[in-house]
Amino acid sequence: MSITFTGDAHQMQNSANQTAACCGELESHLKSLSFVQDELHAAVVSQGAGNAIYNTLGNAHTSGLSLAGTLQQIIDALNVAGVQVDAQDMEGAAHVNAVLGADGHVDGGTWANSAAAVSGFDTSKVDVSSWK
Repeated sequence: MSITFTGDAHQMQNSANQTAACCGELESHLKSLSFVQDELHAAVVSQGAGNAIYNTLGNAHTSGLSLAGTLQQIIDALNVAGVQVDAQDMEGAAHVNAVLGADGHVDGGTWANSAAAVSGFDTSKVDVSSWK
């Protein structure tokens, strides 16, 4: 099963930039969490509660780092895909321009000599009412 992409490279780059900003914010919060973890561990009088807080915040920090890694993979994939889509668009445009020429008109050939006309394709049955 293939998936057809209907976005554009600029939207993908914008999404990558926004995701990178979120990732940066997450990393900032994780640094703050690390400082709070140490302070709370030292401030809590009960050794058992202090250890529980320290371990819980440590687990949250580890999960946050994992999430940051996943976000970075998403950013990288969006950046690479955006470049590939842009390159494919440029390659497609080059193929079209090679056929059309720089003036936007088909260079050489006529409908009468085309493969569709030779095979008997009847254009009167083509509904072009929805074309813009």
